[in-house]
Amino acid sequence: MQLTAQLAAGSDYVLMASIIGTSGYDLKGTGTPQGVLQKVQNFHRFSSRQLAVNQLKLKWKKPLNVTTPSNVQDYKILRSATVDFTTAVEIGATTTTSFVVSNITSAPQTWTFWVVAFNSAGPGVPSDPITVTMLNA
Repeated sequence: MQLTAQLAAGSDYVLMASIIGTSGYDLKGTGTPQGVLQKVQNFHRFSSRQLAVNQLKLKWKKPLNVTTPSNVQDYKILRSATVDFTTAVEIGATTTTSFVVSNITSAPQTWTFWVVAFNSAGPGVPSDPITVTMLNA
């Protein structure tokens, strides 16, 4: 039945679900489709005595439009020497809402950071930037 519904409906999920439902079959789970994610909320630097002087912890809250926690696959952390997002490069990814960054150079560094939530629709909206001067090791 599923193959017949796929052939008739193409990529129209709503039509496919209607065909299967009106044929006497139950859908196991309809899922919760999620579009492009909004920017993460409350993106900030977190201070802690447990971090070394050359480390900083970035923290944030999930985007407002997340319908279920599983709709965020991961968060990408980006960094640039300027406040221009187009020059930012990915420095890491996490499935949690925090990330520790270390300055491993021999001199203090000033960086601007962003976080972008990702899901099946691709990248979400970049967070507001945070510019931080990190001490050297």
